Amino acid sequence: MNNVIYNEETLHLVQLCENLSETICESLTFQQYENARNEMTLDNSALTAKATFQKAKESYEELSRFGEYVPGIKEQRKALYQKKRQLDLCESVANFRQAETQLQELLDSICQQVAYSFSEDVKVDYGNPFFETTKSNCGGNCHAS
Repeated sequence: MNNVIYNEETLHLVQLCENLSETICESLTFQQYENARNEMTLDNSALTAKATFQKAKESYEELSRFGEYVPGIKEQRKALYQKKRQLDLCESVANFRQAETQLQELLDSICQQVAYSFSEDVKVDYGNPFFETTKSNCGGNCHAS
């Protein structure tokens, strides 16, 4: 159970968070993300590639539960990688992923600014460590910049 005591200050902070969320949703970055997502969901080639990939993934997962040395596993893995590559090469999927990364970078930046307003020693956990551009002092486990 959540033991937060709601007082005027807490309610004010909730309102500020809602305002920030609305501002983000009105941003160009979010609009580009929404447009790319809509474009991807309307792209028949992307939908077909995604369905084909999902089917190959399910087939591979079913077979792989019996171990790495089961007959046909290497062929299934290769087929899965090929289907994934086909999905990745769809223009609308690539555009969506790029827009998604830009939105994530915006959100990470906002989280970092909020944390650093308290102290630069605050560690900020980012959603995707592969897109970090700065170093951390936490031993690599916190994804902080």
